[in-house]
Amino acid sequence: FLEYVNMRLVQILWEDDDFSGEQDSNGMGDSEAADRTVRTATSDNMVYIQVTFTLGDKFNVNSNPNNDIFSSGLIPLDSVRVGLGTFLAEVEAADEMEHTCQTYAAGNSTTLIGLSYEGTQPEKGRFNDALEQPCAPQSTMCASPSDIPDQFVSFNIPLGSMVLDNKASNTLSNNIFVDMVINAIDEEARAGADPGAGENPWQVKTTLTASIPIVDGGINIFCDGIVAKTDLKDVANADIIVGSAKNGNELTRLRIIKDIASTDLASVESAQIDTDSIESALLTLVLKGQSSYFDNGVVNSQGFSMELDDLITIHLMEDGEA
Repeated sequence: FLEYVNMRLVQILWEDDDFSGEQDSNGMGDSEAADRTVRTATSDNMVYIQVTFTLGDKFNVNSNPNNDIFSSGLIPLDSVRVGLGTFLAEVEAADEMEHTCQTYAAGNSTTLIGLSYEGTQPEKGRFNDALEQPCAPQSTMCASPSDIPDQFVSFNIPLGSMVLDNKASNTLSNNIFVDMVINAIDEEARAGADPGAGENPWQVKTTLTASIPIVDGGINIFCDGIVAKTDLKDVANADIIVGSAKNGNELTRLRIIKDIASTDLASVESAQIDTDSIESALLTLVLKGQSSYFDNGVVNSQGFSMELDDLITIHLMEDGEA
């Protein structure tokens, strides 16, 4: 009765000191970039895994009359296990599937949570401090939902600190495994149940067992890199190239729309996009870091670069404003 099961790995870094007081590349005092940015620290990063799924329309959350979060509810916390390894059978054989939600929910702020054999086990309070940063996702760990009006379930499981460090592999040799019980109610069966059919014949259970590989680019990282306290155009700009070219001569014939980055949210006139190319429907976005921002001793020495996280485009099929 589960549909659309999905998992994602989340890593949260730490907001660190600002660059104020550091000298620029000429050693002449504070640089403008130093005064207007903050940086983040990668050490002691916190990691959790988010599991999402939907229930069929006729299913609902099983009641929890005794408020026992460990043995009742939609996701009984004592059923939730996680582990890291190449094959689930090997992790099971080594007895390395751990009940991190059971530990998290039962412990106080000094309780160590996470996989004891991978990375480090931070105190629960330290883990929560990472989650409470403004740059971090507002996620709650190990919270079994009591109501699912849209049939969508999201459940977060803490893994600990630095669990994913140096684990990415293109051969899929490192995987996070999740195993937990889903305890639901079949509303149609309950509505038509025979009173003499026994206790709760409408209750349905299944075990969700899934895995996700640790690969480069497969980790959702928060609080990462430079956070610019300035307008986007002071840090980077962008061009759009319409069509394709195999050499410099062909590139000169293409339509290139320059300096499109903007954050003022003003309306703009739609523009006709065409080009002398057989692939005239191909659009290439070129991100350009401003040299005045990146070519300085503070930023460049840290090895920072740009990364595109999300892109939204609006295409009008006729003349107008957007």
